[in-house]
Amino acid sequence: MVLLATPGPATAGDIVVAARETAASVAPAEAPRELVNLPALEFGLRAAFKCSGSPVSLTLSVADTHTTLPQDQLTDQRSAEATLKVPTRQLALAASSPFCIADDPDSSDELLVPGFATVHASLRCSGDDGESAHFASAPLKVRLICERASGAGQESPSAAD
Repeated sequence: MVLLATPGPATAGDIVVAARETAASVAPAEAPRELVNLPALEFGLRAAFKCSGSPVSLTLSVADTHTTLPQDQLTDQRSAEATLKVPTRQLALAASSPFCIADDPDSSDELLVPGFATVHASLRCSGDDGESAHFASAPLKVRLICERASGAGQESPSAAD
């Protein structure tokens, strides 16, 4: 499991968010493409936090998808985990190399794309001094895997005779 984190300065309230690398299968394209349309993606997220009082809520978001963990799930905790399922069409990805092109043996079958999108975290705390909000973000990594049919692009032994 690989986690990416963006640490912030330590304060009376603090939050750090991290995301596991996720993978997505992509169908081959007939020609080079500028954009790869991503399928629905599932991101495993973790936030480590502290409040000078008590946590009120923690919101994690990717694109237009978000989840909010309420106070009862955060009390006496130093971290929280959540899974966000981001539907298709919320994230578009620019192809940066010849990737997954049908009938092109030189195009790659796997592409690691770091930082094409970001997870955002928002922590609300409540204490003797009132309420405060703390924010963090981290880049997301997606590994694209080409769904070529087995043996695609290879000559069959009978055709070589």
